[in-house]
Parts: sequence; structure tokens; C-alpha cells
Amino acid sequence: MKQHSASLLCLTLTCCLPTLSGQDFSGLWDGYLVQDGSEEKYTYQLDLDQTGDALIGTSYSVSPDGKSYARFEITGYIQGTQLVLQEIKQLEPKSPWCLKNLVLDWEKDHLKEWVTGTWRADGCVPGISYLVRQKGSTGHTFTEKASTPGIEGKWVGTLSQSDRDYGFYFTVDVQAKDKGQSYIVSEANGGSATMHLNWTYESKAKVFQFTEVDILNKTDPKWRWCIKSGTLRYREEKNRLVLEGEWSGYIEGYTMETGSCASGSLYLEKPLPSQEALQSAAAVNTPYESESKRKVEVVRVLEVKSPNIKIKVWDNGTVDGDVATLFLNGSRILNQHRVTKHRMAIPVKLEQENNFLILHAEDLGDISPNTVAVSVDDGEREQIIILSSNLNESGAVMIRQFKF
Repeated sequence: MKQHSASLLCLTLTCCLPTLSGQDFSGLWDGYLVQDGSEEKYTYQLDLDQTGDALIGTSYSVSPDGKSYARFEITGYIQGTQLVLQEIKQLEPKSPWCLKNLVLDWEKDHLKEWVTGTWRADGCVPGISYLVRQKGSTGHTFTEKASTPGIEGKWVGTLSQSDRDYGFYFTVDVQAKDKGQSYIVSEANGGSATMHLNWTYESKAKVFQFTEVDILNKTDPKWRWCIKSGTLRYREEKNRLVLEGEWSGYIEGYTMETGSCASGSLYLEKPLPSQEALQSAAAVNTPYESESKRKVEVVRVLEVKSPNIKIKVWDNGTVDGDVATLFLNGSRILNQHRVTKHRMAIPVKLEQENNFLILHAEDLGDISPNTVAVSVDDGEREQIIILSSNLNESGAVMIRQFKF
């Protein structure tokens, strides 16, 4: 009797256990992975399609520092009260990542639904995972191209290379239909070059990828440039949009296998000025443009915590005879200065919230255009950028006084 009763009780409990069969898990799930013994979180996403109790889709993982990522083909099924998922193929990049197996429990309240559980992979430290379903998500959203209007347009910044002690002035013009151009200026040999590129943007993961495909023109026909590709994280800040990450490449005429070049990091920025800042810029830049017959391009935004700052200017590469004048809010603070390795420091006091520093090229030197390193030091932090100007266009930076 006892044996019979125990069997009946077990059968009754089994029948009463909840099941996920019939529940639809299609759509986008956002969250993170953590390895045992670590507090660092990997961004993790699932884009799932469900047929019956079978699941297929794509997973996406980004390292805690945002500098590397991987995308996988994933499959799985519903087993009783759990989701069982397995990454079966790494789609990108070429360097291997862990192919993960996840066992997840589903929960739901009146606000959201989520899955939590464990993951493991051969040769990797296992851990836990947590993912929340995005509201209104119905699948096929993971690899959509950017709908963010801020992605297209011109981005300006600095490219560094591990075997150089100076940065390159670098711009990317993101155009429609996944096309665009990049432009680079060397402060040593090589001059400058413009290249065609292709790009993609993962809107959910906020990851921008570009690949240069050929050289459109270059100032030194004999110079072999590095053909680059990179993965950059996109973020929005109050006064600017930022793309930042790592790049790698190969020397023109070679391949990654036969002639890879030293890799590095890349920072690109697009100013996002308020209406008030635009009005301030017009008040400063319009008189300058009218008198100099040059267009002003505000390419960077810096925030300072003190009105008393030091502006420094120098040549961060080969000293090639650049002669520059600096204007701050329409006033000349440095006149026809021949730029050298010496950091010329100019103390100034900011009198307004939005301030505009313009680099006016007097002489382009031996290497065109005129590119100089400029730093803004507020006593707590020194921010260094590279500005570029020519005889038709003057690069500028907006310096904002930080306010809570």
C-alpha cells in the first residue's frame, strides 16, 4: 500500500507541474551573462523564432568593456518548465568565442517577463544568465539596420595605432545604403587619403561596424596605407553622439595573412548641440566666416568643470611648419603661431556657458592640411583632441561649462 500510495502521489505531482508548452518565446530578449567568480557582465541578446516547441535564432554577446563582440546561430527547444538553448555556430568574428549551452527558467509578472538560469561551454568558466523580453518584440528584430537618424552623417575623431606615439586625424562619412567614406591624415609620412567603406549597424546592440574596401585618392601615390575595419560601440550623451572601439587592418596590396598592420583604437564624435548652443555658435561663427571667407565646422564637444582653463597647442607628429591662429568666442588668443613639439599654453577664463575655439590655418606647412593637437585643461582633467583646418574650412570645438 505504501509503495502504491507513493507512486500515485508522484504521478499526481507530475501531472500538476507547470509546463511551458504552448507559450510563445519568439522575439528579442535583452540581458547579460556573468561567469562564476566574476562580477563583470557580458551584454547578451537572443532573437528567437518558435515553431511548436522548437526554437531557432541568433544570439549576440558583447564584452564588458564593449571592445569585442560575437554573433552566433542558436537552436533549442522547450523541455517541461525550461528553455534549453545551444549556440551551434559562430557567425562572427573569426576569433573563437565560447559556444554556450543555456538552461533557462521562465517567470512573469504584470510588468515584464524574463528568463534566468545557468550556462556552460567547453573550455570556459560557466556562469548565470538573465534576460528580459522586449515589449512588442515579435522576432526578426535582432539584425535590423539602424533606424537611428544620428548614425548617418559625418563623424570626426582620432585614430591611434599601437606602434605610433601620435594619433591620426580621422573622419567617417556614413552615407545611405550602407556606403560611406573615411578620411585620414598622417602627422608623419603619407599625407592623407580618402577611402570607400561599407558599414552595418546593429540597432538593438548599438554596435557599428565598418570595412574599408578601396582607396579613392591619396596625396602620396607611393605611400601604402592600412586598409581598416572596426567594431565601434554607439552611445548618446547630452551634447554629442559617440562611436568608440577597436580597429585592425592590413597594408595596401597585401592581406591580413601576408601583411597585417598594427591595430589600435578609434574614437569618433558627432556634436549634438542644443538650440541655445546653435544660437551661440551662430553669434560667434558667422562674423568669422564673413571676414575669413572660410566655413567653420564644429567637430567636437568638451565639458569643463571650471571657467578657468588652459588651452595648449602643439604638433603631435612630424613638425612640418604649420602656422596657426586660435580664436575663442571671436577673440584671437594665439596669433600666427608656428606649431612645434613645445606645448604652448594659453590661460583663459570662460565667460559664457557655450564657448567656441576655432583653429585658423595661416600656413599649411609641408603636410596638408593643417592638423594640430589641442588640449583643454580645467585643473582636474586634460582633454586632448586633434583639430584640422585648411584654407577653405576651419575646424572648431565647443567647450561647455559643466552644470548639474
